[in-house]
Amino acid sequence: MVVSLVVVCGVATGGWLVWRNLGGGGGAGPDAGRSGLEALKKGTLTAQDVAKIDPAALFFASFRATAMQPVMRITEESYTDHGRFQAAKPDYVWESGFDYRTKQWRLAWGAADQGAPMSVCVDGHAYLYSYRFENWTDRGTGDPMCQTKSAYRYITDNLSSGGMTAAQADAWIAHLREEYKGLVNPAAPRLAEVKGRRYLRQVVDLTPVKRADGLYYGGQALMWSFKASGLDPQAHPYSYRGAMNSGYHAVYYIDPRSLLPAYSEIEQTPGRGPDGGPVAGGGWYKWRVRYHLPGGLPEITPGGPPPRPKVDWGIDGGHP
Repeated sequence: MVVSLVVVCGVATGGWLVWRNLGGGGGAGPDAGRSGLEALKKGTLTAQDVAKIDPAALFFASFRATAMQPVMRITEESYTDHGRFQAAKPDYVWESGFDYRTKQWRLAWGAADQGAPMSVCVDGHAYLYSYRFENWTDRGTGDPMCQTKSAYRYITDNLSSGGMTAAQADAWIAHLREEYKGLVNPAAPRLAEVKGRRYLRQVVDLTPVKRADGLYYGGQALMWSFKASGLDPQAHPYSYRGAMNSGYHAVYYIDPRSLLPAYSEIEQTPGRGPDGGPVAGGGWYKWRVRYHLPGGLPEITPGGPPPRPKVDWGIDGGHP
């Protein structure tokens, strides 16, 4: 998988402490100065500044900052056809918010087609809005979609998580880097501009790695490393999208001060068989995520027609 990161040159605060011990290599790395991340304190970045940034330090600093968010709020679009992706015509769209402290959460989900009904979850209570009949249906608390254990499908980009302490995030990252060397492969970032704002753009491959049992693991390596944090992925909803041996290719845009992502594109890449070759027949799947971080729960409640969620960011394509 390739993950592409873009860092927003904004004014948010709070990201500096995550840079220590996040340099290159498998374990604790150099400090922020040696990793080049100190340059992100500048008001205006140059290509020379960006060239000094350690790619792994940047990726894991952002991953850690995201994992420590107490509330995760995103808007997401999913695609199963490359042509529809290029045309920005998603299959499904949703907006969600999840408070890891209270387990309160909100979701508005539905097909992207205008007129398709919208499913809404408010703290475990399910509702359905019909645009055709212009009315709400109260579906009670028995809908599996709205249960906390199902929230993992909708509340993150399906690679990262939120709600962790610093120690829990560090344990997750350390396990990823030490036990699954070669899984996360960040490329050098570069400057980019979107809507008049400057960003760092970084491409990262998450490539399935071979384990002692002779099999390759990608998505499942994320889960096993997540469990090293001591958290229960059922109670603290988390999972990856795809198969145990899936890889990924994505693009992220990240604020340089808070190190929080603003936008991503993530594509599931073919899993690997025992011979290391790609496994055919997995289909094509990609999703676009707009992060609203730091943030609170969205105002999603029954009462009038709900606006259909939409990612307000142009297609990047995820090319190197």
